Amino acid sequence: MRYFLVNLAIHSVILGALIMMVLITASRNKKRKTKSVVFYFLPLAFAVLAIVDLVMITGPRLMDISNIASRSYYYDTGVITEVSFMKNYFIVDGKCYFMNPLRFKAKVGDTVRIKHTHYSLFTAEVIDITNPEANPTETTEAK
Repeated sequence: MRYFLVNLAIHSVILGALIMMVLITASRNKKRKTKSVVFYFLPLAFAVLAIVDLVMITGPRLMDISNIASRSYYYDTGVITEVSFMKNYFIVDGKCYFMNPLRFKAKVGDTVRIKHTHYSLFTAEVIDITNPEANPTETTEAK
């Protein structure tokens, strides 16, 4: 799950940068150094971005740390209906599962069994049921 941890670290840095931008722009407003009316609303814009990032991306990943540490995963089975352009997520039954694109090559129409985290839906293992000869993907920590 190194991919999960690196992704969590990157999004935590992004969230930290957004919070720092809120503090910096609010400080400029408080010191009355803001010249334009448009720039006066930058703290609000950065705060909204930080909240959206926390609720949709970083928060679910933070809540899954205990699942990763205890290796307690959830299982789902279904048919892949869509694969992203960057191959880092696929959609099964309307749910978006994130994966390391170097570990598994998902194809539309494949029936898969997915071992994933609860909140952020990061896959730990994907087994292609339609092609039993294909090797299942596992994280390096599981081996």
